[in-house]
Amino acid sequence: MTKRPAVIAVDLGGTNMRWALVDRQGTILGRWERTTATMPDEEALITTMAEDFFASVREAADLEVEVTAVGLGVPGRILPEEGIVAFSPNLAFLKDYPLGPLLGDRLPWPVVMENDANLFAYGENWLGAGAGYDHILGMTLGTGVGGGLILNGQIWSGTAGTAGEVGHLTIDPEGPRCRCGSRGCLETFASGSWTVAWVKEQLAQKEPSWLTELWEKDPDAIDGQTLVTAAKMGDPLARRAFERVGKALGIAIADVVHLLGLSRVVIGGRFALSWAHFHLPMMEEMHRRLTLFPPAKVSVAPAKLGDDAGLLGAARLAWETAGAEL
Repeated sequence: MTKRPAVIAVDLGGTNMRWALVDRQGTILGRWERTTATMPDEEALITTMAEDFFASVREAADLEVEVTAVGLGVPGRILPEEGIVAFSPNLAFLKDYPLGPLLGDRLPWPVVMENDANLFAYGENWLGAGAGYDHILGMTLGTGVGGGLILNGQIWSGTAGTAGEVGHLTIDPEGPRCRCGSRGCLETFASGSWTVAWVKEQLAQKEPSWLTELWEKDPDAIDGQTLVTAAKMGDPLARRAFERVGKALGIAIADVVHLLGLSRVVIGGRFALSWAHFHLPMMEEMHRRLTLFPPAKVSVAPAKLGDDAGLLGAARLAWETAGAEL
């Protein structure tokens, strides 16, 4: 009996590692997860990953699958051709680490690796909100702001894996000091963590808000979901916060569209669940700034694949490594 070809797709995050068996159509045949903290160093990471992948294939024996490749998404600056993690903010022990080749030495399948935000964009371009477009920008809003570029249907990594860092486009040169060392980056205006911090600053300055009482009792109780709830209820400060997010995104998107002539932008990530509250100010600002590009030629949409976008992007990359036509 002929076995069903499949690839192993991996999303290695700072909190969890998720992996799945995925067929050529993008169907997830089985999925698994473990806490990243159980792999505290390089050797533990490599050994555990290899053991887990073999165990998953055995567990899925009834599916009659034959693994052909492994696709791996990692946060940070990745050198895909060399398989090296140059820097990963959530996995500091992997600095300048040849994760791809060393993992490949433990496995009987080829291993290909990319930045996780690039794979988010690649997955959405394959089966999500970016399907049917040759050129897209994928953006993820969470603790920070990530980005991935798809040009002519392929990931554009740029020099030394640095392309797509839309979160560090300058929105205000005199703005807040970003964790990257620059000032006024998009991340400081549009990410969940920075937006929550801005709201708390406004509350400390006695800006009117229904959140004041909660902030005075327990400042840590205010998070992104709290802001979404407050905005739904019409809280003036929460609404201002999301207008600020939308305006910053509109500026950044217009800049990228003017530079590259993209026709599609896809926005995902946990903080993007607040889409209903920042969408209109984002579009208004983007249209106002698209002075040399016809606004009707570009569309911005929320991601469709949720947490599976990165996994499916990794699967797509693995299938291409295996020589499959998708």
